[in-house]
Amino acid sequence: MSTVLIADDDADHRELLTLALRRAGHEVVTTDDAPAAMAALLAGGFDAALLDVRMPGESGIELCRRLRAEPATALLPVMLISADVNDQRILAALQAGADDYLTKPFHRTELCARLDNLILRKPVTAAKSASAATAAAMAATRAMRGCAAPEQGRRSA
Repeated sequence: MSTVLIADDDADHRELLTLALRRAGHEVVTTDDAPAAMAALLAGGFDAALLDVRMPGESGIELCRRLRAEPATALLPVMLISADVNDQRILAALQAGADDYLTKPFHRTELCARLDNLILRKPVTAAKSASAATAAAMAATRAMRGCAAPEQGRRSA
C-alpha cells in the first residue's frame, strides 16, 4: 500500500481525491497549502504527491520546483492537477519537474492509473542503489579471488 500526499486548497477537491485514492487502496494525507505540503513531504514516508496548480501563496508548480531542489524529495513522483489546460502552464509544470499533469475534470480510473504508473516507475532510492552496488562489488571481489560463497550444510573433512 502506498502513501500519497494531496495538496489542494479546496476542501471539496481534497475530499474527492481522498475518496478515489482510498478506494484504490492508497493511504492518503492531505494539506491545504504548499508550506504544509513541503513540511510533510520533507518528513518522509510518501510514495507520491498530488499537487493542485492553483493554491494561494505558492503554486503547485513552485512547490514542485522546490521539491526537486531538495535531495530528500528530488525523486518523489509528483503529479500536478488543474482545470487549467493552458499549454504554457502545462509546460511550466513539466519544466519544474512534474512527472505528470492531469487536467480537471478527470475520471477516477484515469487518476488512479496514472498515479499507480508513477509509483511503479519510482526510481530506486540512493540507499537501495548503494546496497546493491556494495553487494555486487563484494560478489565480484569473491569471484576474482576464487572464493565461492560457503555452501550450506557443507562439512569439513
